[in-house]
Amino acid sequence: MNVLEVEQLRIWQAAGGQALVSGSSFAVKQGQCVAIVGESGSGKSLTCKAIMRLNGRSLRQSGRILLGDVDLGELPLQDMRRYRGKRLCMIMQNGMSAFDPSQSVGAFLQSVLQVHYDWPRSQMQESLAVALLSVGLREPLAVLRRYPHELSGGMLQRLMIALAIVLEPDVIIADEPTTALDAVTAYEVVEQFVQLRERAGGAMIFVSHDLGVVRRLADEILVMKDGEIVERGDTKHIFSAARHPYTRYLVSSKEELSRHYTQLMGGRTDAQG
Repeated sequence: MNVLEVEQLRIWQAAGGQALVSGSSFAVKQGQCVAIVGESGSGKSLTCKAIMRLNGRSLRQSGRILLGDVDLGELPLQDMRRYRGKRLCMIMQNGMSAFDPSQSVGAFLQSVLQVHYDWPRSQMQESLAVALLSVGLREPLAVLRRYPHELSGGMLQRLMIALAIVLEPDVIIADEPTTALDAVTAYEVVEQFVQLRERAGGAMIFVSHDLGVVRRLADEILVMKDGEIVERGDTKHIFSAARHPYTRYLVSSKEELSRHYTQLMGGRTDAQG
């Protein structure tokens, strides 16, 4: 069963009419993770923001975006706000930009929950504390009292994942969530996404330029170039039998980097021995 369907999505600049995404169509099933890969400027993030209706006034979009039987493009903006978070939850690449710097992270997260749940403050705090512990944030009540600038990028990403755990959305959209993180933190955050998939059982769209991460998470991959989906298929097929030259280039580049890293580590080990 398709949870989300995107039909002939087109995005263009209001001034001048330049097309940025040209007629993309795809679907995400219940429990499935669909990854969107491609170089910067290929239209990955624009596609995610279009689903959430978060692209700025300088952009226009057409096509249909169906969440179940609801056409999100037909909703008044006020109704769309109620869908964000509970039905569609977006985890951005820069955790700092997702939070209000004038509020503690706990106050901000509770303000989000208030939109969707008629819970007393104590219940919201308890639910958030349990979720924070589940993503590896110790002393959750102390963390919730802190402000965004007092937390690392990895901690802010974990907070957004914790919010998704509490909200239990139909679709989670993760837009390059590890880009701003160091390698060790990025690995830990990816493992949290793996656990989130297993725990929530909902659908996920995962945007990344890191094919290693994509291989770990995704069931299906969409490859975007210059605003178009140039290839799609299950993860095994994309890595073993890609047809489009651009996809083969991406895969071969990833494999070459992996070989180079292995050689470097091997050389370092030999030098120590």
